[in-house]
Amino acid sequence: MVVTVEYTAQLKRAAGTAREEFELSESSTLLDLVDAIADRHGEELTRMLKSPDGTPQSTVIPFVGDDQARWSASTALRDGVTITL
Repeated sequence: MVVTVEYTAQLKRAAGTAREEFELSESSTLLDLVDAIADRHGEELTRMLKSPDGTPQSTVIPFVGDDQARWSASTALRDGVTITL
């Protein structure tokens, strides 16, 4: 599946783009997505998204479509969805 990530504020600057697509497996969750983002980008964006223990930063609020979501949500993302960080 392909999902689109839209970055805002400092995340946009660290990513070097406002929007990009990620190809993920069908069962991927927000936690899988944050790992994929960290793998694609450098240390600066990874530090903004992940705490030292590897969990997502509580100060970054994900939106799946128009709905605010929790990082801990175990629901798989849907093909074509936009995630805003």
